[in-house]
Amino acid sequence: MKRANRVNFVKIREEYAKRGVKGVRLTESSLFLTQLIDQNKTSYTFDVLDSQNTGLQPDEIRLNINDEFIATHMGVFLYGRASLVPVTATSPKAPYIFTYAPIEMSGQTVQLDGLYAGIMKIGVNNIIYVEKWDTRKCRQVQRTQFASFIAGVPVCTTPSQENDMDGMIALEPMVTLSGAKKNEITLNLPKAINLTNFILTTQAGDVVNFDIDRIAVKFFGLNAQNASVFQSR
Repeated sequence: MKRANRVNFVKIREEYAKRGVKGVRLTESSLFLTQLIDQNKTSYTFDVLDSQNTGLQPDEIRLNINDEFIATHMGVFLYGRASLVPVTATSPKAPYIFTYAPIEMSGQTVQLDGLYAGIMKIGVNNIIYVEKWDTRKCRQVQRTQFASFIAGVPVCTTPSQENDMDGMIALEPMVTLSGAKKNEITLNLPKAINLTNFILTTQAGDVVNFDIDRIAVKFFGLNAQNASVFQSR
């Protein structure tokens, strides 16, 4: 992956030079966009810019209007938070990303697998660059999970997961989102899904509640600082 990133860096820098934007500062970066799960919705649109602050979550990473973001990888995930039981208004909640619906913990999560029957669309200024991109490719069921029912295998407390690669798919060709343009990121599902929760009892006897209440779209790529200004020239 590192070699590919180097190739992308060189190609992107050369492309900006052709556009007359020389010396653009490229930094390795991410975008992390979320939407609340709604049992009455089958279509979700994700805000990209910092200036679109309606519903902005504390851990979201959005794009500055002065910058451009060249996305090299994309992933679609179930997203929620873990907290100790009993859950109160002041209980600390830790964010948690899921690459699959953890049906080993609760039958209620089965319907969440519908996320991985969806399709993504990405457009910039009404030009569609990604269409009918199926989310099935992001579904990764871990070998170790929240609970294991195989005889002789100890119960696992959390699934094995590498957040720098699991569920992330290379975008070929790459997609450039711009702070100076209209960006559209849309997820369409064949059937609505509903938020749900399950509990986990740790080996120490503590009870942890997991709420799965959001859909997350994560991008890896390069952020081009102040590169969107050329759009107004």
